[in-house]
Amino acid sequence: MVTPDVVDGYPPASTVAGEFRDDSGPLDLLSSAGRLGSWAWTEARLHRIVGGWAPDADGAHVVVVLDRLAMGHAARSALLVDRLPRLRELPRDTLVRSPGPAADAVLELLGALSQGDRLAAWVVVASALADAYDTHLLRCTPVADRPLLARLPAQVDRLRADAADVRTRVGPDRPPVEMLDLLEATCGFTA
Repeated sequence: MVTPDVVDGYPPASTVAGEFRDDSGPLDLLSSAGRLGSWAWTEARLHRIVGGWAPDADGAHVVVVLDRLAMGHAARSALLVDRLPRLRELPRDTLVRSPGPAADAVLELLGALSQGDRLAAWVVVASALADAYDTHLLRCTPVADRPLLARLPAQVDRLRADAADVRTRVGPDRPPVEMLDLLEATCGFTA
């Protein structure tokens, strides 16, 4: 079996330096794949974190909400993995990985929050992810990114609807300030 050559120094979840230096232009294949892989990893991790909150929930209605949120993360993770490029030279397991220490810190904090702060913090994380997806979708091209453009917008709408539903359930609570600072450092879950 031939072992594929992986690009040395390939930046996970960031834009490859090259001809697309314009932040509003289309992303090259590797940059787009790196972002999708990092978001797939993030969504899978959120599935485990949010699903892990269910045993500590305060009632059956909260368990149902947490289950819905966790399953939404799992569905988006699977969608993003399915939309990764299929290249022999770039195995998927090299793409589906943590975006970086800033995103790891956000998810670590989210998993460690007390029951009263969890859903308010989740709303902020979900909104940041939805914004990152929207920004990415604006840089997609109709030909190269048709499969992603066909499916991700509906998932982003679902994520925003879930965030709005949770926001109405928990009220105007603010997540911990350190969560907001950490989220800013993730650069849309790409760092």
